[in-house]
Amino acid sequence: MWRLGRLPVVARALVQHAAVSLVALVLVAGAAAVVCVRLVQTEALRQAESGGEAVARLMAPLIDDDFNNGDPVAFQQLDTKVRIRMADESIQRIKLWSADGVILYCDDHEQMGKRYPLEPEDQAVLRQSGVESGISDLTKSENVRDRRFGESLEVYVGIRDNRGRPLLVETYFTAGPLHSDEAALIRRIVPVVLASVLVLGLLLVPLAFGLARRVSGYERERQAMVRLAAGASSAERRRVAGELHDGVIQDLAGVGYALSAVDGQLAGLGAPFTPDQVADLRGRLRTAQRLVIDDAVSLREVAGVEYAIDRGAADPVAALEKIAADLREGGLAVELEIGALPELPAGHRAALIRVGREALRNAAKHAPGATVVLDLGTQGHRVVMTVTDHGPGFDPDAAPGPAEGHIGLALLSDAAEGVGGRLELRSRPGRGTTVRMVLPVPGPDRGGC
Repeated sequence: MWRLGRLPVVARALVQHAAVSLVALVLVAGAAAVVCVRLVQTEALRQAESGGEAVARLMAPLIDDDFNNGDPVAFQQLDTKVRIRMADESIQRIKLWSADGVILYCDDHEQMGKRYPLEPEDQAVLRQSGVESGISDLTKSENVRDRRFGESLEVYVGIRDNRGRPLLVETYFTAGPLHSDEAALIRRIVPVVLASVLVLGLLLVPLAFGLARRVSGYERERQAMVRLAAGASSAERRRVAGELHDGVIQDLAGVGYALSAVDGQLAGLGAPFTPDQVADLRGRLRTAQRLVIDDAVSLREVAGVEYAIDRGAADPVAALEKIAADLREGGLAVELEIGALPELPAGHRAALIRVGREALRNAAKHAPGATVVLDLGTQGHRVVMTVTDHGPGFDPDAAPGPAEGHIGLALLSDAAEGVGGRLELRSRPGRGTTVRMVLPVPGPDRGGC
């Protein structure tokens, strides 16, 4: 099964558009359902409050002194009125509360006379003769005998008896119609909303397809330009390597031979040069000869390595071992600690060779009497190379940079970053120098090359 990242640009864009549209449908449907439920609940509670106020108006005139004194006739009169009102079964329970939480009347006579603490909001309704509604909380102790009704719409209405004492009428309305209305509204509204979103998504498909095709075209053009640039860079490196080998290197070698010949001629000179003058001239020529030969060897090595890198045939282990061997011949103590490496692209191999070569040569130049250690291996999904010398070190902040014509460190950093890695330089005066490069190991599961 293809991964999304491997699909063509157009197909990937259409799949993403379909996924986003599906998520949008789910979210909009959920939001529409929530809105429908809220609307129906609000309307149902509003109607329940009207019904609760009607019940309170029915009961208020019957709460007189006779009722308060326990007159059976007054009680029967109130009970009869209440049961007539409950005959249509829209009301499940009616209670009359005193200010101190005593149930003065209930259609379930077993609950009368019991005391329960009133909630703060219920006390406020009682004092202010207001109205409050909500979904019943059947977990409260006062509702033990009411749980058989299930969920209800609970309405509290504050009234006053004939002497002005505050009382609270609690009415429970059935919640069945509420849920029926919720379901009906959801069935009517949600399909319309979903259809609208679906139509909008379908209308956007041509636009998404067109944009995806344009992006795909831009991507193909970009890749073509990258390949063209890479090809041009590769050709330029081969040209420079050829010119170095056939031009500058040959010229330097010729200069070296000429200087050697001049040295031989000076050996036979006498007057007007004194022996000391001849020896001094020969010493200067030998120094120039050694520098020219060393530079020719270095350039030949650079040209060969660059050509091998460009052809994808460079072996970083072999190249670093050759560079280390040459430096040992020059008197530098170099230690190599190289572990097993995974298969690496040409760019990674090139970065290892270039950074390792420059770091070793810098150590040879600036810490000639120190021991240099090159450590190369893998850590997890990374290749790590560290070059450490125990030389004099320096202050990196005070070191000259590209503005002063010193671009060595900048080139090393560019070589690492060019393949997704990073370069770290640590040094302090008297504490040596460490150059550390970390490269990601590409692979099929890690977006490798």
